[in-house]
Amino acid sequence: MLSDFYPHGAVCDLFGVLRAEGYPRRAVVIIDKEGVIRYRREYDKGIPDDKELLTELDKINRK
Repeated sequence: MLSDFYPHGAVCDLFGVLRAEGYPRRAVVIIDKEGVIRYRREYDKGIPDDKELLTELDKINRK
């Protein structure tokens, strides 16, 4: 979970999820121990399925 307060939107912009209007898209970004983005998905509404995220985390942990 990320709170991108100051400087406003900097982290969301780095992850490519900052809207032109200045607020973030709803997204999940999974970053590995080396700081590499291994998974990124945007959602229109609602929350992501736990099973989907756990499957992605399992894939990362097997590497």
